[in-house]
Order: sequence, then C-alpha cells, then structure tokens
Amino acid sequence: MLSARFATYPAGLVKLLLAMAASEFGDRLVQVAYALIALKEGSTTFLAAVLAAQTIPILVLTPLVSSRNWIRSRTAWRAGLIGQVAAFVVAATLAHSTVVVLTCVLVASSCEALTMPFSRSLLHALSDGRQAELAKAWGVTKAGAGAAGMVLAGVVVSLSGAGLTFVLNALTFLLVMVVAWSPQIPEADAKSNRRAMAGFGYLRAPAAFGVAGLFCLVIMLLTTSLEGVSGPFMLAGTPGYDIRGLGTVMACWAVASMITAAVVPKRITSIRAFLPLSNVLVAVALGLPSLGVPFWFATATFALGGIGNGIFNLLLSRIIWSGVPADGQAHAWAAFNWILNASLFLSFAVGFILRPGHAPVLLAAASGVCLVAGGLYLATLVRAPKTVRVIA
Repeated sequence: MLSARFATYPAGLVKLLLAMAASEFGDRLVQVAYALIALKEGSTTFLAAVLAAQTIPILVLTPLVSSRNWIRSRTAWRAGLIGQVAAFVVAATLAHSTVVVLTCVLVASSCEALTMPFSRSLLHALSDGRQAELAKAWGVTKAGAGAAGMVLAGVVVSLSGAGLTFVLNALTFLLVMVVAWSPQIPEADAKSNRRAMAGFGYLRAPAAFGVAGLFCLVIMLLTTSLEGVSGPFMLAGTPGYDIRGLGTVMACWAVASMITAAVVPKRITSIRAFLPLSNVLVAVALGLPSLGVPFWFATATFALGGIGNGIFNLLLSRIIWSGVPADGQAHAWAAFNWILNASLFLSFAVGFILRPGHAPVLLAAASGVCLVAGGLYLATLVRAPKTVRVIA
C-alpha cells in the first residue's frame, strides 16, 4: 500500500509530496475554469491567450532565474509561492474580468519559473537517496491528483462557476506555502552563479539522458503536447465517432497513466530501455487512430498511450533524480520545464494554424517521428555498456 510506504519516508518529504499533489489537483481544476470562461466569451482566443500567458514567461524567465541561481534559493521559492497564492486570490475575486484573469495567469506562471525547479530539487534533497521509491511515489500522487482534478472539475464549475476553482487553487498553493516554512526545508547553497542554460548540460550528460536520450525526451513531450491539442479533432474523424464518448476515450489516457504509475515494479524504473519503449507505445497509440481505426477501438489505443506515458513519467523523474548531482538538480528541472513549455507553445501554435481536418495527418507524422526517436535511442542503448543501460 502507498500509505504504508509513506510511513517509512522522512516527514518533510511526505508533506511536500502531498502538498505538490494538491497543487496538481488545483491546476487541473483551473484548466476547466479557463474553458468555461472561453465558452462564455464564445471564442477560443481566450484559451490561446491563457496558453501564451502560461508558457511565455517560463520560456523568457528561466534563463534569467537560472543564471542568477534564484532557482536554488529557498527565499525565492517562498516569494514565488506567495505570488501564486496572491494571483489566484485576485483571479477568484474578479473572475468575471478576462483581462484580470489573464494578468493573474501571467503572474502565476512567472512565479512558476522559480517554484517548479526548487520544489522538484527539494524532493531529491529530502529523499534520503531513495530516488527509485521517490519516482514511484511522485508518479502515483501526481497522476492520481491530476485525474481527480479532471473528474471533479466539471462538478465544481457547474455548481459554483470559475471563481471557486481559483479559490481552491489558491488554497493548494497556500498548502505548499505551509510546507515551505516547515523546519525540515533546507536552504540550498546559492553562492555561485551558473550559466543561463546550464540545466541542458546536466540533461544531456551520459549519467542522465545523453544526447540520444534527450532527443527522445524532447520528441515525446512534443508528441504528447500535440495529442493534447489535436487529439479530439483526430478522434472526430474516426469511423463511428461519438461525441458523448469522447470524454471516455480521452480519460483512458489519464487513468491508464495513473494505474501504470501505481503498479509498475520499482525495478522497471532502473532499466533505461523502458524510456524509448514508452515512445514506441505512444507512437502506436496515436498512429493507429490517425490511420482511421474505429472510434471505440481508439479507447484501447489511448489506454496503451497512457501506459507508455505513465512509464515515461516514472523513468523521467528517476533519471533526473539519479543522474544529476545535487547541486544541479534545480537547473536540470528548470531546463526540463523550459522544454515542456516550449513543446506546449509550439504544439498549440501548430494546431492553431492548421485546420482541424489536418489533425490526423499531423499526429500520424508526430507518431512516426516519435517511433523513430524511440528506435534510435533503443539502438544506442543496445550498443552501450551495461552500466549505461541501468539507472543507478
């Protein structure tokens, strides 16, 4: 049982894990709130503006906060959390104003450039060297909280509108703030500055992903981001499409990812080859529907994609926490966050420019590239020494 495992973890780690899971839950809630506001406005422009406000500050500010070493500062982390709480309190108070909501999203995402790298590196610092167990615990709590947020979001929004979701999200950040002032939270050594893009060097180091592995990572993030933007349009073109069942098919991905994180044995996360294999699973999961398989058959393929995505998330965390030295953790997570947000921005830009009818071709191409990236990394690992094929 996960609760039994939690009992053996350091107290500070358990508190941080639960607080970050609550924040993940809140993030899922507000995504539905943004959709509700867009529906009231009768335009997708608001959603496009939200995505820009969520991603551009991270893309712009990450090099700055990395070079100043603020991502390794407990004080900067706490300041960022205060900013996030304040932003969503204001958004809740003035949820009727799209300009105010967008401004608050901009502030919150700017603060995320500080908070995300420190909190992920803090998990590593508090893990007492148990990176494999940490990767599994984080994978389960994150996926579970995200799935719960998606399930309950519709109920919350239908009962109380967008304002309550902003309140709940502010409360989740407040919970992280409580942990941030806990005596178990250490201050990182932030004396020496680093290069703005130092984190990318940590990610492509042989002990972490290596060049081929980093390419595999980037392609996976791009492919899954494109699925999030264009997946519904692709499914709409499959034989037997049922709009009432669309949510069920899409949910299969998230549910399968959560279950996979819970049931995958810890030893699997020590085998590096499962990272490119997850690319192969996602490529198959998206490639088959793009070729026109029946709509309800896509349920099985999306579940397969969720399994691949769940394994990928476990391996991703394990590799960074195990393969990057302690003083580079925050920088590595900042670089990963930059890649993730760049993928989201690029995917939405492509999806926004192309017509919905082009979604099957777009995702078929993405699946092909994802399959090639996974295959190349697998081929590289086959020729590599055994010490490289196993994650420490």
